[in-house]
Amino acid sequence: MTETAAPPAPAGRARPAAMPGLPYFGGIARMRKDPIAYLGEASRRGPVVRLGRIGRRSFYQVNDPDLVRAVMTAPYADVGMTRTNDVLGTLFGESVFTMQGEVWRKRRDELQPAFRTSHLPELFGSAADEIDRTVSRLAPVAEARGSVDCSAALLDLLQRMIVRMMFGVAVPETAAQLTRAFDYGLEYRQRRRWAPAGLPRWLPTPASRRFDDGVARLNASITEIIDDHRAHPPERAGLLRMLMECRDEETGAGWTDDELLAEVKTTFVAGWLTTATAAVWLFDLLGRHPEITARVVDELDRLPSDRPLRYEDLHTLEYTEDTILEAIRLFPPGWLLSRRVRRTYTLGGHRLGRDTVLLVSPYALHRDPAHWTEPERFDPGRFHRGTPGEAHRAAYLPFGYGPRVCIGRGVAMMELKLVVATLLRRFRFTLADTAPARLQPVSFLRRADPLVLDVAPR
Repeated sequence: MTETAAPPAPAGRARPAAMPGLPYFGGIARMRKDPIAYLGEASRRGPVVRLGRIGRRSFYQVNDPDLVRAVMTAPYADVGMTRTNDVLGTLFGESVFTMQGEVWRKRRDELQPAFRTSHLPELFGSAADEIDRTVSRLAPVAEARGSVDCSAALLDLLQRMIVRMMFGVAVPETAAQLTRAFDYGLEYRQRRRWAPAGLPRWLPTPASRRFDDGVARLNASITEIIDDHRAHPPERAGLLRMLMECRDEETGAGWTDDELLAEVKTTFVAGWLTTATAAVWLFDLLGRHPEITARVVDELDRLPSDRPLRYEDLHTLEYTEDTILEAIRLFPPGWLLSRRVRRTYTLGGHRLGRDTVLLVSPYALHRDPAHWTEPERFDPGRFHRGTPGEAHRAAYLPFGYGPRVCIGRGVAMMELKLVVATLLRRFRFTLADTAPARLQPVSFLRRADPLVLDVAPR
């Protein structure tokens, strides 16, 4: 048995608090129906809360930041990733996202050079080319005082930005195929995530065949791009070239084609879907808070107006960065993190058996009044000069926590600052419908309805 360094359970409590529900199954059915509300309720019941069972798996939610830190930094011998990775493993391959243990650590170390901050200026140039095209498309809409589906526009923009940053050139046909394959793959994974133990992954059901066929087509398309990249390197280096330069730390050999393919797919999704989701919520919040938008615009107006935005300008946008950090506090794209107990494990004085699933809800942690002052209020000022002192470091998890914290967070923040700075310098956006936004917690925390904004020139 392994004991964490986390505090013991309160005296007199032999078992964790439990959510009400059916005998044995607990409230899992309620969690499937409305996971955000259910996990929010569970977050108020105690530091570790039993949710129920799905098949042979017991589910617990971890709500105390000290215990979250213990789980997210636990040795692999004790706590690993969950087994929904069977779908993700097929979709992404053996990548830094799906690997575990020592092979994961080795791959992570090999990847690190590709994500050095010294590469960001070159990636900025590729991303800026694409956002300029979006500005050109929006200009006539703004002149006509029209409206735009910001959800679709940002999803398309961030896709084109990551494709350009990845490959150095635009590949629209492959980008569309990437979109279809990843959308269905993540939807398929979400359905299996909460499913009772049932049909094995390898059984050729219509859903699994569609998924496997889509992955095969996706792999063929990306492999073709990689081969063409090797034969005809583009003038501007992209993330693909940086990944191709990664080396085995022991032998000095480059990655195999399969290893490269896996990391290309993982980087694409991380740089596209998560960032696009964050951008939609950011513009939603700015539309609801014109006083905060005005402060962001005021900061942007201090930049020279006679030239395009430069990479070095991003470092001066402190309030803009605070606004982004606050937006992803209220609406973290990665709304749910999960881990699996690999051997009998003691957490906060509670003994948990092998294969227990531990859930951490960044959404709930980010809105817990025990860790945040007025947690429901959109207040970028709380992030002035870094993570607010009022909050435990493990109570703020938009990029994860511990050894598996997002390796591309620098790229994501660059993308978001570039998008908001470029668009708000040129346009004025107004929320067309001020009704509360509905949440769609699938693989990412999406907005259930399109974000429609009225747009006008500045």
